Amino acid sequence: MSFVMHTVAIGGTVITKTKEIIMAKKRKIIPFSFFPASWGLKGEAYERAKIEYELDGLDRKIALAKVGCKTIEEEAIAEADVMLEEGEIDQQQHDKAVAHVLKRPWVEVKKMEVNPDDPKAGYMELDWNDEFVAMLQEKGYVGDSDESVVNKWFNDICRTVLLQELEDQDYGLEQQYDGNDVVTVTEPEVTKEEPNE
Repeated sequence: MSFVMHTVAIGGTVITKTKEIIMAKKRKIIPFSFFPASWGLKGEAYERAKIEYELDGLDRKIALAKVGCKTIEEEAIAEADVMLEEGEIDQQQHDKAVAHVLKRPWVEVKKMEVNPDDPKAGYMELDWNDEFVAMLQEKGYVGDSDESVVNKWFNDICRTVLLQELEDQDYGLEQQYDGNDVVTVTEPEVTKEEPNE
């Protein structure tokens, strides 16, 4: 057994994991194409059989997932899916890698801490991709760095929540408010009266 550093670049996002492995590639004396069983195979069936013969472990699963992919983007997403299934990356890393490959804006709350002594005090740590910052800049957010652009956006989100809360206040009529922001309208029951004859 040996310890190796497993570095994978998924759509430009580099993920490094240390994992104990035996051997990723089997040492074969006879090449796959020399086996009569391979002679009748073509296309994806040949590729799958060759991968099964030559590779082991995570490399085999990734290579098998890529068979049939028509674009580099599909291959990168297939690789990210396998890495997630195998526990090499978490859901957040997977989502970020897929968003990067598809060139979609992505932002997520990475961590949120609250001070138990003062619940009003705390912080949020955000994670985002370059496409998210580019989208914010297209919408008019400017700053000296990506962090300042995202910080301005996040401050606007907080202001919007505060303004919405102020608008929702009932100004003295709080006792009538049941806490439900949804008003359900039902039709009254209508009864048909028979004419008196």
